[in-house]
Amino acid sequence: MRRVALEELQSFAPKREVGPVALPLRREDRLTPALVHILQEVQRELGTYDSEEAEGSAAPDHFELVQEVAKKLGFELSNFERDQILAQLERDGRPFGVLQELVDSPEISDIIIYNYDQIAFQKARKTYSTDIRFPSQEAYQAFVERLLQRAGTSYSTKKPVADGMIGSFARVHAVHRALCDTGPYVTIRLNRYSSVALDDLISGGLAPEPILRYLSLLICGGHTAFIVGEVGTGKTTLARALAGTVAHEESILVIEDTPEIRLEHPQTRYMTTREENMDGEGRISPAQCIRAGMRMAMNRIIFGEIRDAEAAEAFIDVCSSGHPGLSTIHAKSATDAITRLELFLGRAQRGVSKDVLNQQIGTAVQVIVFVNICKRTGRRRIMEVKEIGAAADGVLRQRDMFAYDKEAATPTWKVLAKASQFRADLERGERKLVLASLPDRLELTPDILFREGVKAA
Repeated sequence: MRRVALEELQSFAPKREVGPVALPLRREDRLTPALVHILQEVQRELGTYDSEEAEGSAAPDHFELVQEVAKKLGFELSNFERDQILAQLERDGRPFGVLQELVDSPEISDIIIYNYDQIAFQKARKTYSTDIRFPSQEAYQAFVERLLQRAGTSYSTKKPVADGMIGSFARVHAVHRALCDTGPYVTIRLNRYSSVALDDLISGGLAPEPILRYLSLLICGGHTAFIVGEVGTGKTTLARALAGTVAHEESILVIEDTPEIRLEHPQTRYMTTREENMDGEGRISPAQCIRAGMRMAMNRIIFGEIRDAEAAEAFIDVCSSGHPGLSTIHAKSATDAITRLELFLGRAQRGVSKDVLNQQIGTAVQVIVFVNICKRTGRRRIMEVKEIGAAADGVLRQRDMFAYDKEAATPTWKVLAKASQFRADLERGERKLVLASLPDRLELTPDILFREGVKAA
């Protein structure tokens, strides 16, 4: 895992005119135990001005407060030591503290924190270490508590794993020190699109326009799609964009365990599953949410991610009953996704034959899309699109439609089939797509290739 210095981290952010920005903690700025103690006392003093009792009173000047606290504790600060504490106060005043530089860098998808002095990030599924650190273990633990509070959750030794969302921008996952060698472990997934449309994905080079139009037409035609991929490959982003193409007259129900999918659609309702509390009660399962949704006059169901047998069975069941759906699942290919669905359904329905499982999948799912990071370009791409048909003689019918050519010199997709079982939906309306008229290969437009080339340089 390569270490990235702060100066190199700046290259991940776009060049723009900005005001003064406090940088993350550098090695030479690390606080001594005495300065950490002074900082904590200053923060405690500042905290009283955020309480109701202090309402109406003016917060003290940071410069003077640092001097007063140091004197009260019997320390005489040099100008450099005083400036170290003031710089840390400024960092802590930003929404994500010392992590703000990483949050502001648009190419970073995940921030990974192992301990107060070991912080990394992911860019294009590659992990890099940084020189960023918190001033102390105590300061780090206090930061995690504040972060979880903002995300509407908490953790403890009884409930050691916590998940939450900060707005629609950051998904926070934390593991309590009770389960860690060091820790607490924190992973922050950053959603770079407050809203996303298909045009954004086309211009971002996810796939050529005909492929995304094909997927949109199938969704609008009332068919169920699974978006498949590994962590950080853009599954949720693609799901949001496709869901945004659903007609405004249709009612959508979104079910997730951690709220991430937010749609600019006027007829959308959201439900969140819930784990049991510390007393072992209060759990709301995916199946319960789906059963409730069946009575909510919905036209579409969007299930955030299939993670277990219970969720798979409930989702496949509701889609088989005639409600079009959209969901994501972790897998390394479209074929692997089918295998995972079979495994999940097999666990949920002990003793059921594979033929029956295939019949369930073939009835519920019509298209599978696999997304991944191109190793050559480091960009997110749609790697394959596969149509699914009803099982015949126990065998699930499959048709490969599009595939990304990993060996081509420029981003290229092969058109593998020019006939579809959903031809009526594809060739209807102004946006119709005639597969027979497509060339054998599809490429990104020159302006998109140019932008990718500039970013790579």
